Amino acid sequence: MLLAGGCGSPSYEYVTNKKDGAFLRVPNDWNHREMPGPALFGIDARTVSPEMLQGLMSREWVVGIDAGTRFDDTRLLVPDAPQPKGFVQVRHLLPEEANAVSTNDLRNFVLSVDDAAAAQEKAVRENPYGARLAPNFLLLMDETLRKKDGVHGVHLVYQVRTDAGLVTIDQTSLLDTSQTVLYQLILACSSLCYAQHGQQIGDVARSFTIEPTDRGQ
Repeated sequence: MLLAGGCGSPSYEYVTNKKDGAFLRVPNDWNHREMPGPALFGIDARTVSPEMLQGLMSREWVVGIDAGTRFDDTRLLVPDAPQPKGFVQVRHLLPEEANAVSTNDLRNFVLSVDDAAAAQEKAVRENPYGARLAPNFLLLMDETLRKKDGVHGVHLVYQVRTDAGLVTIDQTSLLDTSQTVLYQLILACSSLCYAQHGQQIGDVARSFTIEPTDRGQ
């Protein structure tokens, strides 16, 4: 459900999933669209049967977010994006996922942040000047989040060097108190774009609010 904020000509709109208690607001000139999903984070899609895929789709809600002039669901996470792009999702985890997931796992759902940070530290030891001058990975923010009703997780902002250039990713990954529901907000664009729109992206990330329901699995 997408709701306008305020009266008259609001500067933002709410993107909400009342059933699962997820809310955020985005600038009203950004595009957003509910997508069929599932995102399949942490699951090898090649092992998913059509029946299982249908089951996963019933467990997940995904809305794509695109600040470009036209919504393009094929390019929601591209390193050279000149405007912020990404998605918000809620996914009821499979039992095997829920049993295995930890707060630390949340750090690495989009990119293996811990491995990238270790590789950058190694590069600095081997080439202090060059690795610092042109880093392949830079962790800009690393927050542990503890919210009401036992919701907990991480908020990361990091810069990654890719073949297409530098990309900056703003990642919020949260679990409910029973660690059976995953809530994620991922926004990314080129690092030049982030320098221009970082405050806007940060405002969207800060607006991401979780109020868990008792809908169950």
